[in-house]
Amino acid sequence: MKDRTREILEIAVRDFIRAGKPITSEYLYELHDFGIKPAMIRWELNELSENGFFYQTHPSGGRYPTNKAYRFFVNELLESDEEEGSKHDLFENDMKTMVHGISEYLNGLSVGYDVASDTFYGSGLRELLSHLETSAKEELVNVVKDFELLEERLQKKRDWWEDGDAWPRVFIGESPVTKSEHLSVIVGRYCDGGRDVLLFSIGPKRMDYQKSVNLFKALTKSKVSKQKKEP
Repeated sequence: MKDRTREILEIAVRDFIRAGKPITSEYLYELHDFGIKPAMIRWELNELSENGFFYQTHPSGGRYPTNKAYRFFVNELLESDEEEGSKHDLFENDMKTMVHGISEYLNGLSVGYDVASDTFYGSGLRELLSHLETSAKEELVNVVKDFELLEERLQKKRDWWEDGDAWPRVFIGESPVTKSEHLSVIVGRYCDGGRDVLLFSIGPKRMDYQKSVNLFKALTKSKVSKQKKEP
């Protein structure tokens, strides 16, 4: 992918997450300087749409990011060295308090799972439901069902997190523990005082990935460093 195309894609996804407005060439031209005219931006958006990064609800309307576009954006965040350094105080609490604090900080559903003791904490379901971009009763019921079944799914399906050491992990749309296509799930895994803990942030697909991913990077780094220092 050309550098300019990559830049347009990244900025378009970032702007959509921030404002929730369909992306148009005129909108991007007014807010950003790509060094090209709206017609060329429109051509780039058309190419990106043909490659599966955007879709339109009608031909003359603006564009919305697809799961592929969100995945591209998240991969860029995961590969960067940036992390959230201002909230390390969250990590010094017990798991239940930390889960609640992360829920408030990210304004969504946060879940902690202590693998050894099979202990499960959740906080922020109301915040998650209030930020979903759907009001369909069936979809809301499916999201609540995902939360209710989350602990059971964690206990039954372990292979996806027992293998590999790349953390955090991000799932857009369906994940190993959720089925609703309206959700994204960020998962961190760390060792706290010898305990193996999974931490989840669950939000709408238009969640603040940068804030969430950077926080989870800092969490992993903080817990790993702390563990290494202990005798």
